[in-house]
Amino acid sequence: MKFTYNWLKQYVDFEWSPSELAEKLTDAGIEVEDVQSLGGKIPEQVVIAQILSSEKHPNADKLSVCRVNDGTMERQIVCGAKNYKVGDKVPLALPGTAMAAGFTIKESKLRGVVSQGMMCSAEELGLPKGEDGLLILPADAPVGKKFAEYIGLGDTVFDIEVTPNRPDWLSMIGIAREVSALTGNPLKLPEIAITESGANDVTVKVETPELCPRYTARLIRGVKIGPPPAWMKSLLDKVGMRSINNVVDVTNYVLLESGHPLHAFDYNLIRGRQVIVRRAVNGERYEAIDGSQHELSAEMLVIADTERAVALAGIMGGKNSEISDATTDVLLEAAHFHPPNIRKTSKKLGLVSDSSYRFERGTDIEGLVWASNRAAALIQQLAGGQVATGIVDVLAKPIERRRVTCRYAQVNRLLGIEVPPATVKKIFVGLGLNVVSDGEAVTVEVPSFRVDLEREADLIEEVCRIHGVEKVPAKMLPAVAQVSEFDAQWDYRARVRQVLTALGFHEALNQTMVAEAPLRLQNPLTSDMGALRASLLPGLLQNLRTNVSRHQFDLKLFEIGRVFAVDGTEKLHLGLAMTGRRTTGDWQRTEKVDYLDLKGVLEELGLTAEIQTIPAVQARKMDLRDEVVLAELELPAAQPVEKHYRELPKFPAIQRDMALIVDEAVPHGAIMDAIAAAQNKHLERVELFDIFRGDPVPPGKKSLAYSLTFRAADRTLTDAEANAAHEQLKRAVQRAVQCEIREG
Repeated sequence: MKFTYNWLKQYVDFEWSPSELAEKLTDAGIEVEDVQSLGGKIPEQVVIAQILSSEKHPNADKLSVCRVNDGTMERQIVCGAKNYKVGDKVPLALPGTAMAAGFTIKESKLRGVVSQGMMCSAEELGLPKGEDGLLILPADAPVGKKFAEYIGLGDTVFDIEVTPNRPDWLSMIGIAREVSALTGNPLKLPEIAITESGANDVTVKVETPELCPRYTARLIRGVKIGPPPAWMKSLLDKVGMRSINNVVDVTNYVLLESGHPLHAFDYNLIRGRQVIVRRAVNGERYEAIDGSQHELSAEMLVIADTERAVALAGIMGGKNSEISDATTDVLLEAAHFHPPNIRKTSKKLGLVSDSSYRFERGTDIEGLVWASNRAAALIQQLAGGQVATGIVDVLAKPIERRRVTCRYAQVNRLLGIEVPPATVKKIFVGLGLNVVSDGEAVTVEVPSFRVDLEREADLIEEVCRIHGVEKVPAKMLPAVAQVSEFDAQWDYRARVRQVLTALGFHEALNQTMVAEAPLRLQNPLTSDMGALRASLLPGLLQNLRTNVSRHQFDLKLFEIGRVFAVDGTEKLHLGLAMTGRRTTGDWQRTEKVDYLDLKGVLEELGLTAEIQTIPAVQARKMDLRDEVVLAELELPAAQPVEKHYRELPKFPAIQRDMALIVDEAVPHGAIMDAIAAAQNKHLERVELFDIFRGDPVPPGKKSLAYSLTFRAADRTLTDAEANAAHEQLKRAVQRAVQCEIREG
């Protein structure tokens, strides 16, 4: 949203400089993205002058001697340009003007004739080069006015970022209302004076009140289409809006002023003298004002006459009803449309306008009548004509304003400062809220232009913004954060990630929005993000394909993310995918991962899931190389984990090794059970570090080698004590398991 400093001052008084205004707005939550000064290039001594006469220079064939009026006196100017005529208005640099080219205008003689200034070209003034010769100004340019002021220099243009919840900031009046609340100065709305006469024979039929809750129409007869006044054209140019003609420019001006889009139809092109707000017919063809052709569908809303669509509701008018030089009667539309429908239609057709931008965010259903009256008055002023008596107003249902209560004590509690009740009420009134009751709490009636105010916290935020965020003191947070239920969930997910990472997995992060899934989005951002995913596995498979295409064949991936059921419920899932070699660090080991590898991962996590296998033959058809194993499961609710801590040992440990030769059928678990049953009080840890088969181990046998760590909690163990404990464990294992102690 762009606006200018001088324009804003028409609606509210303030003494801030442009830089101070930018700072105040930013502090109040209105982010100022850019501030551009339009002044400083053209000196103040350049004024608008009118050429009164022109004669040939007596001593130079290529020069002329002109008499000009600069608004205070007549001057004699020697000029070399040929593109002017008597009566033209041009910029005149008076004596003493310092030009951008580095020289100063002086009263001097040129070939024996005195010249009291210089008539200027666009290039000499630092403006974009136009035609050769002098810069010829419009006939209504005021003689004597400073040229910089006339073209809008000396002003400052602000460009602000408007958040979707504040559509009221998409207007001059909305910004002025904020400044009014910040300064305490009253908001000054322009006076509207309309002279009405004649009958308003427009009829309006709204077939879809759910998509168009309110539609108004005014009729202005006998207008004369022409260029807009210089002040309006200059203002539109400064904020980046192209000038078209006096009537269309009025609708654009009021859109910027009030934030409410309007549309002007050539009434004589409306067939049947009837406006019908309806859904489009599937396959209906439509040509917009910009010349683009569109095929419409039944979910789109159009403004039609008795025979065809004449506008795409809230987005763009039709070529078949636009204002032209031949227009004499104007039908002025001001309406309120359902934002999601406008957004969806605009996205589908790829048709965006200043109107659709505002309607998508929500416009003021109450304020549209003010905007219509304001535009009708300006059209009558600038294009003549007679405004028909009355306004056609089709309102689907009465407008109800919501009421919100704000407790004064809660304001002070949340902000951490004392804000007097009188200050709170003053802020609310300054923002346009109507106070309906007061006491320990204040209840306000929220106007329709404030779609964001729904609860007490919203009102307290307004107090904070306007009273001043800088007045809220900075405080240290508590040293110990409070424990919440979410902490346990977060810790559980962290443990899952830690285990999987230790097992060689890498975490994948994919979009929750996908191209196809049962739960479709009503207004997708793009065609490949039109649904909410129902599973993590398609995303993981795509991750595998992407890596394989880059010759990364050994992959272990996991993802923790939300999936969505058709009824809209969300669940947190864990997805796992493996392919390629089991061990990547040893080139001699080429075994591929399989079902059992993923089974072991799930066992390590203490979870169960159905494991899916994609054979290598099928995987190659999916642009993969090796067999793929997949699993997906819902992560269980996290249970608080009781943590146990013990002191770091003060005394050293002693290690001994024990190698056993057992039958192939004897499991490692049986050995561990035998060691545990021995209940050796000095045994601290047991670790299996080697499994060996082959000579000298007999066929059908295997060697299991264990590292035993012994330690005493109250003293340093002696070798004799460690050896005795070691021998005790050997005997215990031999009694429990048929084995042979391997020596050496």
